[in-house]
Amino acid sequence: MITNALPEEALSGAKTLDWRLILPVFVGVSMYAAGMAAVMPVLPFYVREMGGSPLVVGMVIAAEALSQFVSAPVLGQLSDRFGRKRILLASQAVAAVSLLLLAGAPTIFVILLARALFGMTAGNLSAAAAYVADHSDARNRRQAFGILTGGVGVGGMVGAGLSGLLSDMSLTVPIYAGVALMLFSMVVTYCWMDGGQTIARLEAQTDHEKMSFRVILESPVIRILLIVMLCHFFAYGMYTSQMPVFLADTFVWNGHAFGHRELSYIMMADGAINVLVQLFLLGWLGKYFTERTLIVVIFALAGAGFLTAGLATTIPFLVIAIVCVSVGDALAKPTYLAAMSVHVPARRQGVVFGASQALLALMDVVSPVLGGFILGYALYGVWIGIAVAVALVGTVLTITRLPTGAPSTMAQCAAIRE
Repeated sequence: MITNALPEEALSGAKTLDWRLILPVFVGVSMYAAGMAAVMPVLPFYVREMGGSPLVVGMVIAAEALSQFVSAPVLGQLSDRFGRKRILLASQAVAAVSLLLLAGAPTIFVILLARALFGMTAGNLSAAAAYVADHSDARNRRQAFGILTGGVGVGGMVGAGLSGLLSDMSLTVPIYAGVALMLFSMVVTYCWMDGGQTIARLEAQTDHEKMSFRVILESPVIRILLIVMLCHFFAYGMYTSQMPVFLADTFVWNGHAFGHRELSYIMMADGAINVLVQLFLLGWLGKYFTERTLIVVIFALAGAGFLTAGLATTIPFLVIAIVCVSVGDALAKPTYLAAMSVHVPARRQGVVFGASQALLALMDVVSPVLGGFILGYALYGVWIGIAVAVALVGTVLTITRLPTGAPSTMAQCAAIRE
């Protein structure tokens, strides 16, 4: 039973957030995200330029997600054993190689291979999240994860802006820019991050913390959280993976068809919204909203955005859709990560974040392929309808199955247990 009253002495030992330790992972993740965002606006058009259909675009995105599904739990577990820094460095190096392969790809098959290789490194978010959990207290962990996801937003804004500027030269120039950004993220990680926790450094911890992901799943709260997260990211994946194709087929922007430059503008706006949400909105909402209520708000924003995007015929309506979806997604990641982390022993943060990221990657395998198949038949209403329906399912599960409680009570109780 969770209560609002907690002994003062139990809360006095909580750590304050050490910005000197969090800042390097913020910068490193920002540069990694910038390298990824520099590629994403041109990727659908790069594939279609080679003759790929919407289904092929979905398969390229799914190839990345499928390899992430395989690699994420492995990277998370390796970061528990060998340290966060080493795993982040290795994944950043492989990401740079994969982008070089993508830039020189002569066929769609090579693009698939390059994106599959890149997806193997995308699981490094589990190592970054575990690093943040290592260096934050349960009571300020949502703020710390907000900084991490804010770094993704900053990187998305920078990378998308570069892509918009460089894509008129060639669709491959932004990809080479992504390589440079990945290399810079390696420099930041190597020079300024510490090694993070490893199992060798945690041997003195009690035996009851030596639990597998399967044992952790025995917690009803974690099981429901995972299902709710799967609903969110399936719906979000249906929307984001095929939105460029949908807009290119149906939307006119300033008198011409929607293209890679316009997609870069949308990604810049998404990154800016992400940063603003982390800076000004997340902390305020965390004071007054329970986790359950906040997740309901997230689904409401996402569903409204999906529906508006599917009906949008003018730029103002498209802007409303982008704002709704971007705000919901910016709130979602730190909220889910923080809610998950307070139920997980410190030494198993990496493996649990990795396993949960793998499950989310599985949704990113299914949703782009399904979305691409549907849009291949120009069934735009069905495409958006499925995204909205899954968001509604997530909302119902959140309301009926997640426990209620005061905004930060769950985190405070977890701090006492640790």
